[in-house]
Amino acid sequence: MINEYHFDKLIVGGSLESMLYSYFNNEKILLLDALYPFTLATIKYNKALRFLGYQSDETIYTSEIWDRLTFLMSMTGQLVFPNTMKTFREEKKRLVVITQHNKRIYFSFDELVEFDKINEKMVSMYDWFNVRSGNNHKHKTIVDNDNEFISCLHFYRSNRIGRNDNLRDAVGESYMKTKEARMVDHSEGIARLKATSMMRGVGIRGQSNGSDKNGTRLHYAIKLEHTHREFKYDYKTLHSMEDILLSEPERGDTWDLTKRLFRHKQITTLQESFRLPANL
Repeated sequence: MINEYHFDKLIVGGSLESMLYSYFNNEKILLLDALYPFTLATIKYNKALRFLGYQSDETIYTSEIWDRLTFLMSMTGQLVFPNTMKTFREEKKRLVVITQHNKRIYFSFDELVEFDKINEKMVSMYDWFNVRSGNNHKHKTIVDNDNEFISCLHFYRSNRIGRNDNLRDAVGESYMKTKEARMVDHSEGIARLKATSMMRGVGIRGQSNGSDKNGTRLHYAIKLEHTHREFKYDYKTLHSMEDILLSEPERGDTWDLTKRLFRHKQITTLQESFRLPANL
C-alpha cells in the first residue's frame, strides 16, 4: 500500500509565522523544519491575538502561541504531519517524507508554498543553567554589549521539582556565525564561566554562609550547572507576523474549535504545559 496524499495547495514551513499564515488562510501546512521559538521570547499584545485567548494585560510568549496553534491545528487535521519525520526530499511535484520508523509517505500538490528560507550561516545559541548557588536575586537580565558570546543572560523562575518560587535559573543567549558557535572557545564550560563572571559583575552572590567574627555576611561561590544547549537558525518568511495579524481569518474547522476552547482566558490542557513560562 502506497501512502500518498494529494492537496490542491500545501504550505511548507516551520516557523510560527508559517503556522499563523496557514491558520488565518485555512490552508494545510506541513512542518518540515520546525523552528520552535526561544522559550522566553515575547511579543507585544495585538488585538488579533484575542482569538487565542490573550488579554491586553498578559505577557505573551511566542512559544506559548506555538503550543496553542499546534494543538488546535493538529486536532482538526490542518497540521498535516506529526513530529515523527526523519528526512524528506522533493521529487516530481511531490514531497517524499521518511518517518523515524522508515515509513515512506508521499505528498503531492497542485501548488506548493515554501514559506520559510533558513539561513544556516548565522545562529542564536542558548546555554541553559541550573543555578545551584546564587539564585535568589531580583535581576531579570544581564547584558554584555561588547561580546556576541552570551551577550545576554536571562533569569527565570526555576521549574525544577521542589523549586522555591523566589529562586531563578538562567539561560545565556548568543548570536554569532554558526562556525564560530562550534569553536572550543565557545564550549559549554566556557559559557558557564562567562555566565558566572557576568553574575558576579552585577553583585550577585552565592548562598549565604553565616557571618565572620566581625559580623560580615559570608557567601558561598556562585555555582552554575550547564544542562543543555540549543541552536536556532536565522530565517526569513514570505509574510511577517504583523502583516498576517492584520488580515481577516478564514472561518473553518480550526476557527470553530478555537472559539469553543477559548471562551475563557485559557484552556486547561495547555495551562500546565512544561514549556509555558508563566512562572517567570
